Amino acid sequence: MFQKIYARTAEFNEIAPKWANKIMTLRQEGFPFPLSFAWWKLYFALDSPSKCIVGEAHGFSSHYEKECAECDRLGWEFGHSFLARSTKEFDVNIKVFVTHWNNKHISEKETK
Repeated sequence: MFQKIYARTAEFNEIAPKWANKIMTLRQEGFPFPLSFAWWKLYFALDSPSKCIVGEAHGFSSHYEKECAECDRLGWEFGHSFLARSTKEFDVNIKVFVTHWNNKHISEKETK
């Protein structure tokens, strides 16, 4: 008569595995030298809605910009964290993004 409801939550490395690896490398090696080739490469990836962290989570698509204001905002926040060279800001944004993803997007995918 009663059903057990299991809430599935995803970790950051499941939501955006490629970016999880890149951020782990940033933590280990530090941020690339400003304006170096490696810096520009990461900067333009974070600045591109379909290639950024949030874009990867949405299947390397930029459709979220119009569909989810919080994802759009967080995409810009990740870019700011990179420009500020702040792993602390990355960590805060990752936590907020994972919570948002699990609350909004996991449940949406399960109902489709």
